[in-house]
This record gives sequence, C-alpha cells and structure tokens, in this order.
Amino acid sequence: MRFLIDRMKSQPAERISLAELNVASGFTEAEGRFFFHTLFPTGLFRAIGPDSFYPTDRVLGYEAHMFACSFGDVHSYAQGLASRERLRRVLPAIFAAARSKTAPVLTLKAILEFGNRTDDGRLVQCVTVPWFEILRLIEKDPSAVYAIDPFKWEEIIAGAYVEAGFDEVVLTPRSGDKGRDIVATKKGVGSIRIFDQVKAYKPGHLVTAEEVRALAGTLFAAQNVSKGVVTTTSDFAPRIETHDFVKALIPYRLELKNRDTLLQWLTELRHTRENEA
Repeated sequence: MRFLIDRMKSQPAERISLAELNVASGFTEAEGRFFFHTLFPTGLFRAIGPDSFYPTDRVLGYEAHMFACSFGDVHSYAQGLASRERLRRVLPAIFAAARSKTAPVLTLKAILEFGNRTDDGRLVQCVTVPWFEILRLIEKDPSAVYAIDPFKWEEIIAGAYVEAGFDEVVLTPRSGDKGRDIVATKKGVGSIRIFDQVKAYKPGHLVTAEEVRALAGTLFAAQNVSKGVVTTTSDFAPRIETHDFVKALIPYRLELKNRDTLLQWLTELRHTRENEA
C-alpha cells in the first residue's frame, strides 16, 4: 500500500495502471484484477475504465497509522472501511494471498445453509447472500473463478441446483463420496436424480476421458439415478465426446458442463432470482 500512498502524494495524483500495481505488489495479472475489483467499493481509489485508476485521499489515511504498513495492518484498516458484509468476508483472503504472493483463494463461509444429514451427506436447505455476491464478482471478473477453493466450488454448484428448483440437494462428504460430489433430486411427476462430479481445475488442466468414464461407471453401479454431470471450471480433453463409452451416454445419461456453460448457467440463475425479487 505504500506504493499507493506515494502516488497519491504526487502533484497532481498520478494515474495508476493495473500493470504498475502488479509490478509494485508482485501480483500476477489475475491477482491484480481480483484485488482491484474487491477493494474498489472501499473508496481507496477511483476507477478509470477497467485497467487503471487514481488513488483517492482516503489512501492517505494509511500514512497516519501505518506508513510502512504490514499486510496485517492493511487488512485491519480496510476492514474498517468496508461497510458491506461481503467485503468483510473477502478481504482476509485477499490480504493473506498478497502476503504470501500466491494466487488468492476465496474462502467465503456460509454460502449455504444446511439441514439434516442423510445417508449420502448434508442436505442443503438454501443459499445465502454470499452465494450471490460470489456470482456477481465472477461476472465482473471471470478470472476470480480460479481464486475460489475447490471445495467451495462444490458448495456453489450445490446451491445452483437449489436455485434451479431441485427438491432435495445433498452435498456428499469430502472422503468416501462414492464418485459423486452432489446428489440433486426432483420429486413427483417426471422425477429425476442427478449425480454431479465437480472438477475445479485451473486453465489448461483438462478433464480426461478416464475421469468422465469413472462417473459413468458410478451411474451403472448406483442404478437408481437418472443422469450424471461432470462440471468443471476448465474444459474437457479434445474429442472426449467421441469415445464410444462416453458417446453412447450423451446427452440423456451424461452431461459435460465446461467453464463457459457453467458460468452461463450460474448467471442465468442469479438473474432469474433477482428479477423475481
């Protein structure tokens, strides 16, 4: 943050690009954008388009207390600036990442409210406000997809099934999940039961045919299930849908949901809920 303070004290205050911020802080491009979009509502700077900003006089509030501020100090100060619950939840992850110079990991809690335990796992009752805030953040900056803990992705997608109108959504245990992360059921006429296997992978880490076939094997072993879905934040290996064992199941028994399809689905669910409100 000393970088921002020094630039604010220049006459006149100089415009700062995200590239400069990244060099000064040691951030990657994705980390810088995530930092920028998360801190913008605190009023520390004024955006000029998507790639640059001016620091505001609010930045000088750091100088009186912590000119050589540690990331822990910045964290405490920024928390005081943050009036919205989502910022109080997000900022600790941002500054922890900045301190370690690793990719930020969004570790928001209370994305879901849980009910009783079932034989398969924890029953999801409903999504909470942070679930919607995460989707808004991703829509503004898709690179934030890769700042979310893989286990949180399972919760996000479980919440999506709830928002999609499934009557019963169960998040399975992290160990002993029997090849599925989420069990989503619609009851009544036209009832359906889905097993979803979530692959929260980085770009370039593709889901393999072997991983898809593993879920197909789970479908046959379970029998009383309508469909399997492999959901990934990345993509699938080339020509995976042409493999004989996979091709025979798509699209009615097996669905492959890549990053673009996933984000479109989540955006549609969020907009539908907001339009109903």
